[in-house]
Amino acid sequence: MFTQKKEKFYCCKTCGFEFSNLDVERVCSNCFACTGCEVYTCPSCGSEVVVKPMKKMQS
Repeated sequence: MFTQKKEKFYCCKTCGFEFSNLDVERVCSNCFACTGCEVYTCPSCGSEVVVKPMKKMQS
């Protein structure tokens, strides 16, 4: 059973383009160092839009 994502809108700080999280894929996709970050690529200018930055890894 899949739960549907809730739509959220973000604005690119570089070009001002507004987009939905449902229209683009996340750049981060649960890598080995997953800290719950949330990063998208602006569909207009290609800049990274960091919604939730990567947390520092503990050593």
